[in-house]
Amino acid sequence: MEKEQLHKKLDDFLAGSNKEKVDKELFSLLVRMDECRKVASPPDKERMWEQVCRTLKYSRRRELVRKWAVAAAIVMPLAVGIWIYGHHSDEVVPKPENVGKRHQVSLTLNDGRVLQVQQWNNDSVIQESGTGILVSAGQQMIYHAENVQLEEEIFNTLSVPRSTEYQVQLSDGTRVWLNSESELRYPVDFVGTERKVFLKGEAYFQVAKDATKPFRVVVNDMQVEALGTEFNINAYRDDNCLRTTLAEGKVRVSYPDTHQEYILEPGEQAVLKEGVITTGQVNVDDIIAWKKGRFVFSDMPLEAIAHQLERWYDVEIRFDDVVAKYYRFTGVMKRYNELEQVLVLIEETTNVRFKVEGRQVKVFRNL
Repeated sequence: MEKEQLHKKLDDFLAGSNKEKVDKELFSLLVRMDECRKVASPPDKERMWEQVCRTLKYSRRRELVRKWAVAAAIVMPLAVGIWIYGHHSDEVVPKPENVGKRHQVSLTLNDGRVLQVQQWNNDSVIQESGTGILVSAGQQMIYHAENVQLEEEIFNTLSVPRSTEYQVQLSDGTRVWLNSESELRYPVDFVGTERKVFLKGEAYFQVAKDATKPFRVVVNDMQVEALGTEFNINAYRDDNCLRTTLAEGKVRVSYPDTHQEYILEPGEQAVLKEGVITTGQVNVDDIIAWKKGRFVFSDMPLEAIAHQLERWYDVEIRFDDVVAKYYRFTGVMKRYNELEQVLVLIEETTNVRFKVEGRQVKVFRNL
């Protein structure tokens, strides 16, 4: 039964039907297949399969080797380019082309090494303190700890610059989408009685359920605690407030400095500003539109819109006319439009004009 189940997992994975669920058995197989790809260049099915056999020789899965002959014959020519962890079905996020050094996602390992993950054109596997990290063609990564018993937590830091977004699956199965100019610090494997990560910027969390280990996100002095839920946290410093928006489940938002604590229901948002937490109903789809490649501005002042455009298009927006900061705009646009297209749409419905000079944008009122 075990062999048949593993065989089905690989079949389903190659068909794209279970790319969001990579368990230990399948992960181990994919890691070994990736190792084979690295030693066989150009791809050679026979040589790669011989390496698989040698790799698995002393494994408890030894009897599975012959069963995988057909599957390997299919997989090996693909050079693992298609097989790890695709985007969620309702998110169409184009792969950035010609990503420059300025916009490289970086992974800082426990020993201080910094890897520029978007420079990798193929799926790759790296090891961190016994935990395997699969990087899918530089676009997203997945952590998997197998038979690892750490005495203390070992942290990695994922930094996402302007003009970029990135996804990571933590060792417990929690998925995190990081928006531009954001940073997440997290253990390669969770140790102890809680799962704690540290966020700067903005991220959407899809938390794996584990009633024995609450999941906590620490943002400056605020803490968000969840058990099997989905929520968005916006904590950019230039916005001067922290916003937690709940999509599913329940979260507890707390601010120890003033002993404030709130339980959020789906559709509610908690805003921490100047030491005070307020809550209210919001349109969650508007809040997480960035995750699906859209800007949604709902009667928003141009100054707040400018912050989003600066982070995504890596520009500086200057209001030479201070009054223009308070003009408001409503609209929905694709994040992958050129900046000029976005500015034209704002000009058409708002009494302002923009002047682009390199990476600086000046805003004026139409007098």
